[in-house]
Amino acid sequence: MHYAYLELEKYDNVDDEKFYQYNEVDPVDILRTSYEQCIRDCTMEGIIGSSTALIAILREDELRIANLGDCGISIIRRNDFTFRSEEQQHSFNFPYQLGTGSFDTPQDAQRYTIKVQCGDIVILGSDGIFDNLFEEDILEEIDRFFCPRTGTPSVHPQMISEALAYRAKNASEDLNNPSPFQSRAMQEGLYYLGGKKDDISVLVGIVTDSKDFSN
Repeated sequence: MHYAYLELEKYDNVDDEKFYQYNEVDPVDILRTSYEQCIRDCTMEGIIGSSTALIAILREDELRIANLGDCGISIIRRNDFTFRSEEQQHSFNFPYQLGTGSFDTPQDAQRYTIKVQCGDIVILGSDGIFDNLFEEDILEEIDRFFCPRTGTPSVHPQMISEALAYRAKNASEDLNNPSPFQSRAMQEGLYYLGGKKDDISVLVGIVTDSKDFSN
């Protein structure tokens, strides 16, 4: 993600030729270029490991997404899901990943292009979020922060992300609380109860008009 950030910065740098390709930016290309730099570092430093990856880029009213593995991105509009990415797995609990020992490549990433509107809530999360929280759980948390007058959240997006992370963590440690991961495990014929202890990372953004960006 460090190298993905640096690649995206080029599109805002007037001294870089990519500045003139601002609207043509492709998240899969960003993922490919940043991964090549990352794997070069891993080779030089003897680092072994792999990871799922998710990149979302907003251009005007278009959200461009590259998702590889079982991270997830959702868009909520007027307190209902209008989009949710699918898990990308070789088999149950065996997600696509980039890294040493993996044959998956950035070109294997799922590609989405979604039109968004002002007020849309965008949630990007690791599997620790979506393995432990059902859609109704996420909507319930978000509803706590909604302003009835505007129909949009009345708080900074970070407060929503912290609330989701906290609820997912509690669910992951509760053996008596049914979870999405439990449901999927049982569909595979596996005995499993409760949440799934896993990495929990979540980012929340709220789409606003560009003139409201300073607010």
